[in-house]
Amino acid sequence: MERQNDLMPLLVALKSEKQAIAYYARAARRINNPTGKEALEKIKKQEEQHYRNLKNKFKKLAGRDLKTGEEDKLPAAISHLTEQHIPDREASDIEVCQIAIKDENDAKNYYLKQAKTAADADTKKLYEELAKEEVYHAGLLKKICKILSD
Repeated sequence: MERQNDLMPLLVALKSEKQAIAYYARAARRINNPTGKEALEKIKKQEEQHYRNLKNKFKKLAGRDLKTGEEDKLPAAISHLTEQHIPDREASDIEVCQIAIKDENDAKNYYLKQAKTAADADTKKLYEELAKEEVYHAGLLKKICKILSD
């Protein structure tokens, strides 16, 4: 049985993870530094795992699979990391990296907020784990930014 109040944060998180996957794919394609490219591809794979974990949680809570594009219909998002925020071709690798750090921090804050109001221990644990992953990603991106700025 669907609990709509429990599903909305998951749908927002699913939308955000999908946007992050697309961002990291684009960023990895356009970044010049091989170390940065490899790290962005690794983060993209981790975001894909987050998306799968959230889909599984959605199925458990809703009692059904996520409908194709269901999360895309939401006006809300964790971060404003969208196509319009991708730096243009003249942007430096460091700018791409800095945008990603902001997004990871926004996601961490969202997941921590959702963990505080989660309806059950499993959902709370999922959000806390996602927040930790976002902290890890932000730390990795900071290291990449440092490499790119040297």
